[in-house]
Amino acid sequence: MKDNLLISIFVPVYNGALYLEETLTTIKEQTYKNLEVLLVDDSSTDGSLQILNEFAQQDSRFHVYVKENGGTVPHSMNFVLPKITGDYFFYASQDDLFSLDIIEQMVKRLIEIDADCVLPDLEFYFENGASKKQIIGLNGNKNIELSGREACQASINWTIHGFALFKSSLIKAEYFPEDAFDSDEYVTRKLFFKSKKVVFSDGMFYYRQDNLKAITKTFSNKNFYRINSSWKLFEFLKENTFDDAIVFNSQLHIIQEYLHTFSLYQAYNFESEKDKEEVKMFLLNFRTTNLGNVFLYDDFSYIIRKLQLRYLILIWVLKTPLLFRIFMTYKLMKSKLRMFLKS
Repeated sequence: MKDNLLISIFVPVYNGALYLEETLTTIKEQTYKNLEVLLVDDSSTDGSLQILNEFAQQDSRFHVYVKENGGTVPHSMNFVLPKITGDYFFYASQDDLFSLDIIEQMVKRLIEIDADCVLPDLEFYFENGASKKQIIGLNGNKNIELSGREACQASINWTIHGFALFKSSLIKAEYFPEDAFDSDEYVTRKLFFKSKKVVFSDGMFYYRQDNLKAITKTFSNKNFYRINSSWKLFEFLKENTFDDAIVFNSQLHIIQEYLHTFSLYQAYNFESEKDKEEVKMFLLNFRTTNLGNVFLYDDFSYIIRKLQLRYLILIWVLKTPLLFRIFMTYKLMKSKLRMFLKS
């Protein structure tokens, strides 16, 4: 197997000392050795930076960068893009784990197939072994080859996962929108689409699920802006003429997500009135700018043909002030009842 391909592994870090050493050890001990490990510390306040520096001192492949706190992965992604020198690029969170052969297996596969993108096996990892749920290939098939469009479509509902080894030239041509903490998921789907060939390999990526302090497991002001990523994905699918059903489901998801997010806004205990007002203005502006009649009735003939009654009901709720207030009152009372029962 050729071993001259340089693989860039990027790990953004913020207060990750609890799991960081374990994560970096599984990278350091990879059977494939031609790596550069780009570690971006987002101004941590725990012992993360010390751990990073220790690994860099022990292994010249580890490179540590410290940046002003940006609070989300997209900020760190944009920071690290100019620093990538590898032929291929892989991303992991500060608490995820690698099987020791994962990089070797992915490189082997991409050379065999001459692919732009390779996905290893993925396990939703719990340290106590509570779950062994896995995503293997496409519905268990690791021999299949997907076009970029097929991979993008399969990734929308996580039929395939997004922790992939991508050709670096693809990712270096992108910008990660910083208006939502999860915009890396949106860009990953664009990268799938841009790939000529997407394949699967052996090797296991352990996607940690039991870190309750992970950004994906906590709720704060950042969560209200996730709808920005949903909107960008909808526009991307529409512009690239994906099937009616895919575009419609994306559209329906935005309406559902907006109504849910607005109800959360009503129930959420903000740290300050300023934060509450900023979120309120964002939600109102999003509704005014994006959820007008052109958006809602863009493919009305499809809605009629498919008898999408749920969609029509949600439109009436969204477009009728009285129904909107009733719906939000109902959601608020339901949230308060749920909180009462838990107490």
